[in-house]
Amino acid sequence: MRIDSTHSDLELISLLKRDDTYAFDQLYARHWSAMYRSAFYLLRDEEACMDIVQDIFTWLWEKRRELDIQAVPSYLRSAVRFKVANYIRSGKIRESFYADLATLETETTIGSQELLELNDLKTIIQQAINTLPEKCRQIFLLSRDRQLSNQQIADLLGLSIKTVEAQKTIALKRIRAVVEPHLLAMLLCPILTHYHY
Repeated sequence: MRIDSTHSDLELISLLKRDDTYAFDQLYARHWSAMYRSAFYLLRDEEACMDIVQDIFTWLWEKRRELDIQAVPSYLRSAVRFKVANYIRSGKIRESFYADLATLETETTIGSQELLELNDLKTIIQQAINTLPEKCRQIFLLSRDRQLSNQQIADLLGLSIKTVEAQKTIALKRIRAVVEPHLLAMLLCPILTHYHY
């Protein structure tokens, strides 16, 4: 859909409150891509991120007459953070999610606050990894950093594949237990206080 720049975001919100579907389509066209990128930067799950963006726009349409938005981009960014936090809390994220956070490359599109948060998160993840028992940490790092399969790690260390699998599971559970509260706080603390989802 072509983006029409004749209306500001706030004008579109005002039109949306009067059931204007064109205003809704314009808001979607303007903002869905940035919202998707914001969710994908953390989750790395295309389907989940598309669902998150769709859910937010569905909610916007359903609540259109009650909306009180002063700054559309920051409101939608907060909505994404809230939904990403809910998705993480739901436990639906892939097994390697917390391990992968430590290796996220910083993108030029993120703001200085997000960069600080990401660096803090990486530090917390590294500290969690450092507290793992030695063999558990070794197996985890061989899997994450060297991308070795469970069988390759078992052969390299002279262990059974079951032992490798069990140690990786322990590592991921311990890392998640340490990192999840920090990640959720990072996502939820900046959300605008007037945002109710």
